[in-house]
Amino acid sequence: MEVLATIIIPAFRRTRYVGDAIRSALAQTLQNIEIIVVDDSDSEDIKNICDSFEDARLTYRSNKIRLGVLVSCNNAVSESNGQYITVLNDDDLIAPEFLERSVNIMENNPHLALIFCDHWIIDEYGIIQNELSDSNTTYWHRDYLAEGGLKNPVEALFNGSISVGSTSVFRKSLINTSMAYKDVGVCADLWMACVYVHSQLPIYYIPDRLASYRVHGDSETNGGTPRLPDSERYIYGFLLHEQWFPDKNELINKRIANATFRSAKARLVSGNKKEARKLFAPCVKKYRSLRCVIGFILCMLPHSLSTRFISLKRKNFYSNIR
Repeated sequence: MEVLATIIIPAFRRTRYVGDAIRSALAQTLQNIEIIVVDDSDSEDIKNICDSFEDARLTYRSNKIRLGVLVSCNNAVSESNGQYITVLNDDDLIAPEFLERSVNIMENNPHLALIFCDHWIIDEYGIIQNELSDSNTTYWHRDYLAEGGLKNPVEALFNGSISVGSTSVFRKSLINTSMAYKDVGVCADLWMACVYVHSQLPIYYIPDRLASYRVHGDSETNGGTPRLPDSERYIYGFLLHEQWFPDKNELINKRIANATFRSAKARLVSGNKKEARKLFAPCVKKYRSLRCVIGFILCMLPHSLSTRFISLKRKNFYSNIR
């Protein structure tokens, strides 16, 4: 039987890049594919973009109520027919040979559960940023990873080396759909990496850049909302509570503190001082961090003063404490 791969594209409101993502999916050299666009915003505009391709391999699915990226993708996995699954973010791209190379490796290594590759950084116009791509590979320690099965997946996980999302392919038969917790939020990629490493499932790395991660103002990492740090707080709190990686408890605590601060900071900047104060307070008591003390004091000032301070100091102060 010919191998079938499924490309799941989760979408939410944005329309600017989803067409590019679909085109990169349809351009795969592995022709036996199905593409499922899962729209968590039930957007008529996104539906129209999908319909414009007139390709039988492409299916549009919408959620009448918002489910979140992980649950949406989980539902798409249940509906899919492919033996292999990849999740392509609606603003990212995959190279034409991405699936063919990944699937061939997994077909020849039936024990593998997950394969991932390195990726390019592109700007909002799709132009490759070579220096930024190189520095990104170095920052996440992927320059030290050789092609093949990961020798130390726990270290790779906590170094941030394991890229799960537009750069990865899953073996469907080994996907644990029971772990699709809605509270994971926008960090579904981090969560899936944690699940796979904790479950000791074999992971393979391709050092070639077979995908492109787009940096733009509408991305979740640049949004300035608390969604990203809130998601990190939940995940690292879960790891600590369940003792998934006890040797990493000290590092996990530091990451919880960092995510909590960033959650509080985002709420303070948006004017929600009451919620920000609730988060800054335990940070002050538990971690005795100067940045948390300053944040807590700002929450106590009149709104006009705290807003003025933030507008004057935000660029320097907040950029240095990330």
